[in-house]
Amino acid sequence: MLKRPRNLIFALAVFAGLVGGIVVLSRQENTPSEVPPPMTAPPETPPPVEPPPPVPEPTPEPTLPPPPPPVETGLAEPVAEFKTRITKKSFGIYITPQNSPVQPEKFTGYHTGVDAEYDDVSADVPVRAIESGIVVRSQTVSGYGGVMVVRHPIKGSDKLVLYGHLDPMSMKSVNASVTKGEQIAILGEGFTSKTSGERKHLHFAILAKSTVDWKGYVQNQSELSGWHDPLTFY
Repeated sequence: MLKRPRNLIFALAVFAGLVGGIVVLSRQENTPSEVPPPMTAPPETPPPVEPPPPVPEPTPEPTLPPPPPPVETGLAEPVAEFKTRITKKSFGIYITPQNSPVQPEKFTGYHTGVDAEYDDVSADVPVRAIESGIVVRSQTVSGYGGVMVVRHPIKGSDKLVLYGHLDPMSMKSVNASVTKGEQIAILGEGFTSKTSGERKHLHFAILAKSTVDWKGYVQNQSELSGWHDPLTFY
């Protein structure tokens, strides 16, 4: 009788152990297992961006020295409005009594100078030296009335320059020194002995030879080589 209780107790203990194990297992099964977070790939590191090449600094332009002031090399005008008043007879024009722009006309030939017209001006018209120089002739000549020839240095060489149809009483004397722009005479009154009966104008000629030549006209065009066209100097 004493053995049964022991066996019963042992059996109860075994049963209790089994039940406990089942409960533990059941709890473990019912306990959700911790799920590890999903693996994420690490962010890709962008490739290094190369900096843009440096912009070259503009090369400074060399600083040039200021230009020298202009050197006055031109000639003075022999009369005011010189070029604009050459309206009838230019250099080299062939004149006859029939075709001349001046009527009546008594000359024929190729014109050796230029004529600046002042028949419309009643006041005195000053005549000025185109450059410094020396008066080599100062007299009256048929066809001109009062006339002066002055030796001027022009473009590195001496030139004989003729100023015609002047008032003889106003002219500088021979061997007088003149300066550029200086008044050397006044135009003669038109149609009087002061202009040898010609209209009021300046006959202006630049000789290409070393001797004085009074001709206001030449008969052959080749002879014009003895004079320069004055406007090539202005």
